Amino acid sequence: MEARGIPEDLLRWVEAFCSERTATIQINGQSSEVQSLPQAGLPQGSPLSPILFLFFNADLVQRQIDSQGGAIAFVDDFTAWVTGPTAQSNREGIEAIITEALDWGKRSGATFEADKTAIIHFAPKAHKTDQEPFTIKGQTAVPRDHVKILGVIMDTRLKYKEHIARAASKGLEAAMELRRLRGLTPATARQLFTSTGRPCSAHIF
Repeated sequence: MEARGIPEDLLRWVEAFCSERTATIQINGQSSEVQSLPQAGLPQGSPLSPILFLFFNADLVQRQIDSQGGAIAFVDDFTAWVTGPTAQSNREGIEAIITEALDWGKRSGATFEADKTAIIHFAPKAHKTDQEPFTIKGQTAVPRDHVKILGVIMDTRLKYKEHIARAASKGLEAAMELRRLRGLTPATARQLFTSTGRPCSAHIF
C-alpha cells in the first residue's frame, strides 16, 4: 500500500486495526474467556476486506489487457489469458503465467491450489486443441473442455451451449416451484418471480 501512494496516517490506521485483535465465543448468553488472535487479520465481513484485498493481489492482477492477453480477478478468483498465432506460443504464455503466479505467491505468502486450477484452450473448429497437461506445484493440470469463470460456463468453441442449458434448467425449475404455490396475490407472485425466476433466466444472456 505504501508503494502505491497510500498516506502514512491511513497505513498506520490499517495496521492498528489488524493488530492485537481478540475474540470470544458466546453461547446461550454465556461468554468464553477473551483470547488473543495473533494472526487474525480483518474480522469476517469487514467492508475493508475487499478493498485491502485489491491492494494485496494488485501485483498479480495488474497487467495490460490487449490483443496479447490480460488478467482479471474477483476476490480470490484469478483468471489470466494469452492469445497467439500457434498453440505452442499460447502454451509458452500459459507457462509464463503459472510461473509468475507461483513466484508472486512465494513473495506474498499466498497459496494456489493446483486441483482448483482450470486451463482451457479456445480455438476455431478447424484447429485441434492442445491437450498436453501443465505442471503446477508438482501436480498435473489437463486442459478442459469447459470451465466456469465468474459463473459463466465457457467451452473451447465459445458456443456457451452448456451454460445456456444449465441456466434454462434452473429457470424452468424455479418456474415449476412457483406453480406449486396456490392463492398468491399478483403482487406476491410477481415479487417471487423477480427474486427467483428472473435471475436464473438472466444468466442465459
